[in-house]
Amino acid sequence: MTVDGDVGGSKLRRMKLFRRSHLVLPALIFCACERAKTPPASDSASKPPTAATDSANAAVTAATWDPDAGPVLLVSTETPSKAFVLIPDSANTTAGLAAIPHPASVTLFGRNGTVQNAELPEVTDASACATATLSAAPPPRPWSVGFVGGVVAPVAVDSIESLSHNDSTSFTIGVTRLASALPNDTAGRFSGLPFVVRAVWRFAIPQGPLVVAATLSRQINQEATPLQERTFIVAERSGADTTLSSVYSERSYGDEETVESRDMLAAILLGGARNPAIILSHDFGNAVAYAIIERGDDGRWRARWKSPRRRC
Repeated sequence: MTVDGDVGGSKLRRMKLFRRSHLVLPALIFCACERAKTPPASDSASKPPTAATDSANAAVTAATWDPDAGPVLLVSTETPSKAFVLIPDSANTTAGLAAIPHPASVTLFGRNGTVQNAELPEVTDASACATATLSAAPPPRPWSVGFVGGVVAPVAVDSIESLSHNDSTSFTIGVTRLASALPNDTAGRFSGLPFVVRAVWRFAIPQGPLVVAATLSRQINQEATPLQERTFIVAERSGADTTLSSVYSERSYGDEETVESRDMLAAILLGGARNPAIILSHDFGNAVAYAIIERGDDGRWRARWKSPRRRC
C-alpha cells in the first residue's frame, strides 16, 4: 500500500508538472513573438545623411565682432561719398566711437574685389543710423563695405550675370538641389513648391575650395497675404569635384512684404589666418541689419557677428 501510494503521488506530481509546462510554454512563445515584433535598434551607419541644418539657429549670443576687422564696419549708402557707420558693440557705442581715429583712413572694398582709400572725418553720432561723409580725391566710386585699419583683404566675387551659360546653369541647378534638401517649415506649407533662384555669387578661397552663395525663394500665392520663404545657402566645391556641398544656410518664412531677405555685400579675408568671411545685409522690409559669417580654421562656416536692426 505504501508503494502504491508513492507511485500514485509520483504520477500526480508528473501530471501537475505537465500541466504547468503547457501553461509556461505558450507564455514563452508569446514573449518571443512580441520580441520579434519589436524593431531592431537602427544602425546609425544606415541612416540617410542629415540635411543641412538652419545655421541661423546657431548660438548668435556667443558670436562676437572680430577685432581684426577694426573698430567699425562701414556700409555704402546710395551715394558713394556717404557711409553708414556701424559700431560693433551696440551696448557700448561711446567706447566704439572713441576707438575711431580723428580723422580716420578707411579702405573701401567693392564686391568685385576693387579697393579704394578715403578719409573718414570725426564721427560724433552714436545712434544706430550714424552716417558719415567720406572725402577722397577723386571722389569714391561705388563700393560695398569699408574698414578702418584692421587686417582685412578683399576677395573678388563673381555674380551669376558674369558667368558663362554653362556655369550659371550648373550652379543654379546645384543650389536648387541643396535648398530642396533643407528642412521645410514645421507646417510643411512650402513643401513641393518650386524654387526661384534670385542671386548666385561665386568666389575662390586662396589654396581652398570654390565657394558658391545663393538666395532662393518660394511663394504661396494667397490672395490676402501672400506667404514667402527666403533661403540663403553657402556651398563649397573642392578640386576637380563638380558637386556642391552645403556648408551653411539660413531660412525665413513670412509675409511677402516683411519676410527677411539677404544680400551678399562682399567676401573678405580676416586676420593673419586669412579666414574667409561673407558680409550680409538682412532686409526686413522696415529695417536692415548686417552680419558677418566666417569660415573657421576647422573649415566650418559660422555666424560671427550681427548688428541690431536699423530703422533709418
